[in-house]
Amino acid sequence: MMPHAGIRMGRASVKTGKASLIGGIAVGIAVLVLWTAVAHELAADGVATIAVGILVAAGVAAWIRLADL
Repeated sequence: MMPHAGIRMGRASVKTGKASLIGGIAVGIAVLVLWTAVAHELAADGVATIAVGILVAAGVAAWIRLADL
């Protein structure tokens, strides 16, 4: 059987857009700002809490970047 003309066999590459990069960075910054604000209100704004906030913000930013593909 012959494959349909519209189906391409092989690997297709996904072109990433600039909007997903900017959106991921913006959301990551917003998450970090909110994290530090909540930590400050809970009187838990130490170095370890901010470091965990940076990791969470980076994870959310990466998720937004990849989910937009």
